[in-house]
Amino acid sequence: MRPPVRPGVLVAGILVAAAAVAQTPRPAPTAPPRREVPGGTVVVTPQTETLTRIGPAPGVELAPQPLGYESDLHCFGYMGDPNEVFPVKVIGAESVAEQIDFSLSDRLYLNAGYDHGIKVGDEFWVVTPEQIVVHPTTGKDLGRFYQYRGRVVIDNVEARTATATVSGACTDIPMGSFLKAFEPMPIPLARKSPLAKAGDPPSGKVRGRIISTRDGIVAVGADHTVLVDLGVADRIEPGDFLTIYRYAIGREYGIRPVGAYWVNVPPPAGVFIPRTYLGEIGVLAVGDRWAIGRVTDSYRLIEVGDEVELK
Repeated sequence: MRPPVRPGVLVAGILVAAAAVAQTPRPAPTAPPRREVPGGTVVVTPQTETLTRIGPAPGVELAPQPLGYESDLHCFGYMGDPNEVFPVKVIGAESVAEQIDFSLSDRLYLNAGYDHGIKVGDEFWVVTPEQIVVHPTTGKDLGRFYQYRGRVVIDNVEARTATATVSGACTDIPMGSFLKAFEPMPIPLARKSPLAKAGDPPSGKVRGRIISTRDGIVAVGADHTVLVDLGVADRIEPGDFLTIYRYAIGREYGIRPVGAYWVNVPPPAGVFIPRTYLGEIGVLAVGDRWAIGRVTDSYRLIEVGDEVELK
């Protein structure tokens, strides 16, 4: 068994140790370097400290990054046949006496049920047909734009009708909206390459134009979504990058009013001028002859009709 420690002895030992530490001489500070120059002048060089700055881990900036957000696709739309048929339609709502448009958590009544193969738990896009998209330079009809207004989930089904609850709303959902089977659309990942700059030669790859913008915005910049007239037929894939440019500017060409838009009118045949770099688009989704892209860089305002080229 250990012998008991006397309190007096313990306190005395602590005092002796403290006194020994106090009497230990501190190391003298190192004097800064001194040197004498001709004339008897003494120059003192101050001491400096070296700091090592730790940067990001190698490869982090080169890792694939998402090109956009879910809302860039789920709240935009697609190009389709001008007369596309939708069998399922919104014909009523639980709160129809108080509302003319509907939103999140509202219950909608449909014109189809078991007779159209609808089941409880099925998920649908809410779609409304919008304007015909006209090519800004050729005037050719490219198809109709169909807007995604939200999503619904089926919670009750009868023989010829069903009830759906709005599970996601991008904007108001009017009576008469159509339903289209929901298909997930993942946001592509891609590694960004150096941006183009003034004086860079063309890549020589496929070229097209911006044909429409989200919500009909006249001039767009970074983080806006646009439609271009390139698609699967042009070997465009999600994750590709397009350089945006225009040939400007002259009195008879450049940005000119055409209908409801200000569009980029190309120079006439025989006129050659350098192209102006405007920005870059990351491709999010691709159709047959169209693609949805998000402007990832904008150097100047971007308009409908501006040209794009695959990097």
